[in-house]
Amino acid sequence: MKGSIVIGKIKGISIEINISWLVIFALLTFMLATSYFPVNFPEWDAALNWMLAAIMTVMFFASVLLHELSHSLVSIKLGLEVKRITLFIFGGMAQIEKEVDDPVQELKIAIAGPAMSVALSALFFLTANVLTAAGAQEYFVVPFTYLATVNIILAIFNMVPAFPLDGGRVLRAIIWKVKGDMQKATKIASSLGSFFGYFLIFNGVFLALAGNLFNGVWFLFIGWFITQASQSSYQHVLMNDMFNKICVNKFMTENIVAVEYYVNLQQLVEEYYYKYKFSMFPVMRLDEVMGIVTIDEIKKVDRAIWDETTVGSISRKLTEDFVVSPRDTVSTAMEKVFKNGVGRVLVMEDGNMLGIVSRTDILNYIRINAQLDGKER
Repeated sequence: MKGSIVIGKIKGISIEINISWLVIFALLTFMLATSYFPVNFPEWDAALNWMLAAIMTVMFFASVLLHELSHSLVSIKLGLEVKRITLFIFGGMAQIEKEVDDPVQELKIAIAGPAMSVALSALFFLTANVLTAAGAQEYFVVPFTYLATVNIILAIFNMVPAFPLDGGRVLRAIIWKVKGDMQKATKIASSLGSFFGYFLIFNGVFLALAGNLFNGVWFLFIGWFITQASQSSYQHVLMNDMFNKICVNKFMTENIVAVEYYVNLQQLVEEYYYKYKFSMFPVMRLDEVMGIVTIDEIKKVDRAIWDETTVGSISRKLTEDFVVSPRDTVSTAMEKVFKNGVGRVLVMEDGNMLGIVSRTDILNYIRINAQLDGKER
């Protein structure tokens, strides 16, 4: 997610904080210190209120992180790669590299987060009761009571059967298992997600008109986020399903523009980059692909020696991220295209280059498909 910084790693998963998280951190701390504590505990002084507010906000987001980490660790155990967890204004999000292909796996991953929230709620509730029984001061007990309540609310909210909330994923897994159709299950769960999103938006408008502006605006934002996420998730599943049925050899561009290894960088820039405007070119030597060249390689060379530096001398070796087979699906190619940072992959077989698949090819296909579907409706 753009505007995020990495604060550490857990089990190889990058933990990021998005700049939008700072906004909700500040707001929640402010509300606790200036509203919640003064109303419920008027005898406490301001310094104590602010200190407890900051500690409770950190503990709340630690709870959100553990919720997302539970999803991630179960995913890893099931063989799915998880690159990062991002904390942002609406909570947390684990980036699982690909969709699950089994409803039971989907159910296990989806239920892990709410289960962690329930466990945390029980732990905080138990801690609060132990401290109370031991005669601890109220300001030691209140944070644990508050976090117990917040975590159970988090679990209940996430279990609403509205995709992409965890409850929506549980519902999708159940329908998928019963009907054997992931696309149909996603459509039903996403429709409920959109309905729930609009319900929250309606409630937000009602609260705002009733004078509760802050909660009203917050409901509006959450409703909008869930509505957009549910719709885009369904479109993503449709695209994946479509691209899983198309082989690369039916999709690739066969007219390949390649560069010979002896071409110098001045020629490369003027006769290839400015002319064709591609992000990457295959580099050929004696009718064989010896590698690829990108803008990044050119930028490392002093402009003064471009005319005496050959493409072959700076070319990047081909790796799996830049190559697909003609029998691979477009989904496989798409994954590499959006992952390799170049936006193109070579279609290779037995050392021969048959074609290229680019990000532009994929996006244009999606655009044309959407236009044709719209016309049919």
